[in-house]
Amino acid sequence: MSFDLAVWFEQRRPSRAEAVEKHQRLCAGQTGVVAVHPSVATFYRALVAEFPELPGRAGAVVDPASPWSAGLDVSEGHVLMPMGWGRVGTVAPRVLELAGRHGLVCFDPQAEVVHVPPALRGPDGLRVQSCVGLPVEDPDPETVERAVRRVSAENWFVILEGQAGRYVQVGTGAQAGAAAGGFVVEHRDGSPERHYRCVLGDVDQVVAVFADFARGQVVWSVDVTWEKLAM
Repeated sequence: MSFDLAVWFEQRRPSRAEAVEKHQRLCAGQTGVVAVHPSVATFYRALVAEFPELPGRAGAVVDPASPWSAGLDVSEGHVLMPMGWGRVGTVAPRVLELAGRHGLVCFDPQAEVVHVPPALRGPDGLRVQSCVGLPVEDPDPETVERAVRRVSAENWFVILEGQAGRYVQVGTGAQAGAAAGGFVVEHRDGSPERHYRCVLGDVDQVVAVFADFARGQVVWSVDVTWEKLAM
């Protein structure tokens, strides 16, 4: 088993379903589903300069600097990267950084999350981060909802951050101080004086709170009683 990432070029932001389909077809060898783009080659050169490919000849000594669990799948339009799980923490964030720098989409098939480059991001500057998995810059509503619905005992918190100290976060289980099946939600609106907490029992309510925050709503769409946290 490996942890896989894929990059290719897009002129517009793809949906999750579109990215899933393209990745599946690329894995099946259908390289024509993505456009040839020079940024793919420059990304690939930067990638292997930092993380060398596995040797291609039989009996070759494996380079310990290589994080790849198999050979990279490369064309003029894409790169598929299977990495060992022990290297994910250091390699995957760097792959995201390089993809963004070269204007490429990076797809995480494990979580079915699309990471878009700065040119395809909106102006709000939101960022979602779960306890498990990679952070996502400028997540779309589906990505935010899926992150919230995956909260569990093992993946126990999610935070959606904006600019200037604005965020909403949810936690569950003992680490969050939540009763069984409950969710502790915190919302901060820019300063310690505007930091609030509530306890919810329904994940649909949590999804609605996160959606309201992402839209910049000033009135919550669900019945939430916020308790101001002491400074």
